[in-house]
Amino acid sequence: MQSTHNTVHITPIEWRWVIFFGSALVILAFVPFLWVGFSGANNSQWQFMGVLNNYIDGATYLSKMTQGYEGAWLIHFRHTSEPHNAMFIQVIYPLLGQLARLISIPSIALFHAARVVASLIMYMAIYHLAATIWPRRRSRRMFFILAAIGSGLGWLWVLFTGDAGSVPDFVIPEMFPFYSSLVNVHFPLTIACLALMSSVLIITFRPGSNEDPSMNNGGLLVGVVSIVLSLLYPQALVPFGLAAVSLAAMRSIRHRHINMRDVRWLSVIILPAFPFAAYYFALVNYNAAAAEWNRQNVTLSPSPVILVVGLGVPLLMALPGIWRSIRRFEPDGDQFMLVWLVAMLVAMYLPTNTQRRFGVAMMIPIAYFATRALEGFWFNYVNRRWRYWLLVAVVPTITLSYVLVLMGNLTINNGPFLQRDYAAAFQWLKEQGQTDEVILAAPEVSAWIPGWTGDRVVYGHPFETLNAAFKEKQVEEWYKGTDCGQVIEQYDVRYIIVGPLEQAYGSSTCIETLRPVFTYNSVTIYSP
Repeated sequence: MQSTHNTVHITPIEWRWVIFFGSALVILAFVPFLWVGFSGANNSQWQFMGVLNNYIDGATYLSKMTQGYEGAWLIHFRHTSEPHNAMFIQVIYPLLGQLARLISIPSIALFHAARVVASLIMYMAIYHLAATIWPRRRSRRMFFILAAIGSGLGWLWVLFTGDAGSVPDFVIPEMFPFYSSLVNVHFPLTIACLALMSSVLIITFRPGSNEDPSMNNGGLLVGVVSIVLSLLYPQALVPFGLAAVSLAAMRSIRHRHINMRDVRWLSVIILPAFPFAAYYFALVNYNAAAAEWNRQNVTLSPSPVILVVGLGVPLLMALPGIWRSIRRFEPDGDQFMLVWLVAMLVAMYLPTNTQRRFGVAMMIPIAYFATRALEGFWFNYVNRRWRYWLLVAVVPTITLSYVLVLMGNLTINNGPFLQRDYAAAFQWLKEQGQTDEVILAAPEVSAWIPGWTGDRVVYGHPFETLNAAFKEKQVEEWYKGTDCGQVIEQYDVRYIIVGPLEQAYGSSTCIETLRPVFTYNSVTIYSP
């Protein structure tokens, strides 16, 4: 049975449990980094570049932090060669760069420190949501565990198909709190914000609640969080806002009048985001670089079958709770969580190019219904003495995907690692004292150049390089020697890097007319 009180009480013992459990998850998330430090992976031959999970996007975050370190608040895409107007997007990373400069620590170190803080905030917000819903400590902890570490059957999918590139619990980290903590700073902060907003709205829509939004009942918090989400992850507000509007509309239809209190709460959620929505609309319509980035930034949702696989056992556990919610549609939590989940699914399959972004934090409503089903359905069929053993047996099935994700980083490859000679070349480029020079290098190398040196590259990222597919082909053909063409002149290239990754293309024809300006073992930098 759920609480009907509007206050949330969490004991110090509970907070200690959350902090202990959350800290353990943070330590687990950094196990691959301990491997980097103690296994010899980062040795005299290899250089760890700073990011393991989703390193391609991680390199762009470091680039934005580098710009913040230089004093900028507006950012440029340095993974492309063209000059373009600066943009006010992903502000968390230039902010971190500014902070790194103030406290004089490397941007990469602060990036990972911020991940730790963001993850702990996320775990605390998830438990606060649990305490908003359930008075019983057991229910709170079950929800927290399912939400925090729940994942799907992607491990089984990979075992039988070998395909890790389509199943959500391997490729959509923003759906899953623990996975999000492995990737960046803004995913866990986004999930924390959504958990806090959910806590307030669940209380707001409870029977008997009639307060208007204010500073003392979460109204101010919701308004501030709406602004924060607009800066961190604006797509998250689409299904959340759609759920809140739908729920208010259903309440109005049921009572046959518009409840102005609901309208005021909706305005607190929606109105703070309007200026940002207008800015983003103008940005992608009038800034050519942003328009091209938006065109290329295609993140489509998996098929519904693959989505079910990616939600796996937690979804199976949740089905009785979802069915009960559909039948009864109770206003104490069930309504909001069900409508929010449906809104996510609808948004994920609308004809947009960022479909999967709308599934952020989907594990929260799944964990909610799974907890309701455990308490109200599954435990009815299990002897009291065996209930915790049942949970112990279930936990491995919902965490094995994370084991594979973590173990997948315990190898040296040309993504998060480059031959150490490249690091010496980067240092030389940085010492030249000028940023925004255009560098030509292999794509794997170019990914890291903006964050390490502050320079631009011809091709470095599938979304943030303008006309990315064409440029990637140009770079490859230049290093193959099949088309020396006009690449140097066309993109005003200042330096050309030739090392093991560039030589792997098989020809040195195009460098014959270039002048070497720096050499360190296997890597040489040329100038036109």
